[in-house]
Amino acid sequence: MLRRDPTRPVRRRHSTARPRVHGRGEARLDAMLSLAEEASRPAPLSEVLASLCTRIASMLAVDVCSVYLREAPSGFDRRGELVLSATFGYPQASVGVVRMRIGEGLTGFAVECLRPVSVARAAVDARNKTFPGLDEERFPSLCAVPLVDGGRAIGALVIQRRQPRAFGQREIVLAASVATPVLFALERGRSRERERQDSEPISVTSLAARPHEVMLRGEGVSPGAALGTVLVRKHVTARQVLSDARAQDPTDERARLGKALADAADEVASLEAWATQHAPLDRGIMLGLLSPSRFVLDDARMRNRMIKHVQAGASAEEAVERVMREYTRLLTSTGDPVLAARALEVEALCMRVMGRLDHPRSPLRPGALLCASRLTVCDALELGANHGVGVALASPADSSPGIAVAVALGLPIVAGVSELFRWAADGDRALVNAEEGTFIVNPSRVDIAEHRRR
Repeated sequence: MLRRDPTRPVRRRHSTARPRVHGRGEARLDAMLSLAEEASRPAPLSEVLASLCTRIASMLAVDVCSVYLREAPSGFDRRGELVLSATFGYPQASVGVVRMRIGEGLTGFAVECLRPVSVARAAVDARNKTFPGLDEERFPSLCAVPLVDGGRAIGALVIQRRQPRAFGQREIVLAASVATPVLFALERGRSRERERQDSEPISVTSLAARPHEVMLRGEGVSPGAALGTVLVRKHVTARQVLSDARAQDPTDERARLGKALADAADEVASLEAWATQHAPLDRGIMLGLLSPSRFVLDDARMRNRMIKHVQAGASAEEAVERVMREYTRLLTSTGDPVLAARALEVEALCMRVMGRLDHPRSPLRPGALLCASRLTVCDALELGANHGVGVALASPADSSPGIAVAVALGLPIVAGVSELFRWAADGDRALVNAEEGTFIVNPSRVDIAEHRRR
């Protein structure tokens, strides 16, 4: 038997096999390539994320796919909030409205620990957080995957399905793999934003010049057009108590809570008095629209529950937020649309109370153009009483109980304005045209002259 000389190099034959071209027809491969292609599409980020949610839901055979993005910290919230930025399976009115703190709920927990979190029945989990109007009980099985960029979570991808069945290991790995196109879309969006900012001329008076003549589109709700000064109103989150912070005095917190409730009651009473004299609506209808606000301020049980939370060591903000969640969950769980609308007003009024605790809301001045997620009855009356000129909403019109009042007051309204809070800021000049469904931030002199000519 001949043996090979170990000192001689081995000569290998070159393979003559041709490379294999993986054509179309492999469903999962086609879906992944489609996600990458969609993520790189030159379109507004909100549109790309919505399309990715739809494609991911189809690819993973789930009923809900949502993207939550981390919002910059503000006020007492040192870590920022997670905001629902795109979804498939839930109402589009919830985009920009549903939000939670880092560590709150299963999604916030996944972002906090930087690892996927899954559960077969979310409703029975102690960490679960519910939101009014979503009816999340329909999709009990949940998997949340953090979107990690540079070692820091910038959001989360959440998938849900109707079958109360735990997600397997292969499903979780696949969910983590489809998070990559979402991260790519976010990076492309940031790059386009930097390019836009670099291309803008720098103002002589300010290096941080506001964007000029940015047109946003939405749905016109009532006829008319108006030019005004932007006033942005967002939800105020409960105060974050840091671990090294000094414990709050329950007596002081109770006094702050009582003053905030009294101030809110005085505000609602003054709006009610103005509405009965000036609003072009029947007195009975108007009082009926204001009844949810009165329900909050006059309900002794609600007030007592807030006080109990304060006495247990919670801050006034946290007490209001906890009770607000309890009542909104109770009202929305009935499935009654009337009670669901009342839940929105209860939530909005509690937010007014929270806004009075540490940082009072900016007053609506004559000529104000209100920019908000949705419009409440009190917001509409306050706008009318203070000679406001119009409304721009990030959410669709059907999610705003105060639309009917604003229409009766003759205020032009554009709803469903994509990326409203990204472009509009306090003090901007803006032109709202409800007939064309447009909202122009810092319009040009030509636009202003055309508006005045009309």
